[in-house]
Amino acid sequence: MRPRTAWISLLVLCSALALGCGSKKSTLTGPSPAPPYPALTSPENVLVAMIHAYSNRDTVEMARVYDDGYQGSSIDQDDWAPVALTFTKADEMQHLAALANRSSISHISINLNPVIHRYADLADPAGWAAIQNPLRTVEIEDAGTTYDVYLSYETLTYKFIPATPDSTSPTDTTWKIVRWSEVAF
Repeated sequence: MRPRTAWISLLVLCSALALGCGSKKSTLTGPSPAPPYPALTSPENVLVAMIHAYSNRDTVEMARVYDDGYQGSSIDQDDWAPVALTFTKADEMQHLAALANRSSISHISINLNPVIHRYADLADPAGWAAIQNPLRTVEIEDAGTTYDVYLSYETLTYKFIPATPDSTSPTDTTWKIVRWSEVAF
């Protein structure tokens, strides 16, 4: 299965599970067990917090890493009829809640690339930061089947927005993910 197709399949499966469930459970779930999350004092720390929250299916922490105005997009340029998919913070929370509610998932891991380069995109508002291709793989083990998504044929770009002043931060600034784009080729 192509990496792009596998990633979208996982997203659709988990979203369908969340929508199809007839229970009135809260979409916010807690970590089990909670790792110490880094303070959101840099875009790099936000990525680490996002990875830990995703791996632990912790929607409470995940809600902290995304800005309320978050917009995500994904497109597979190699598809014969590319379709752009868009995501909001609520979509990301619903996806993670679906993973948390699926008891057959025994393991989730995301691996960072060894070198992460932060830069300023001149097309962004002043103060924003960007990191391109920080993730190497996503692995989900569900009912004994392991789904590996290798991200080497995709360009992932995360954009971060600072919040200043923030008295909860030792640097007086905290960061959140405000944009995400994925382009498969």
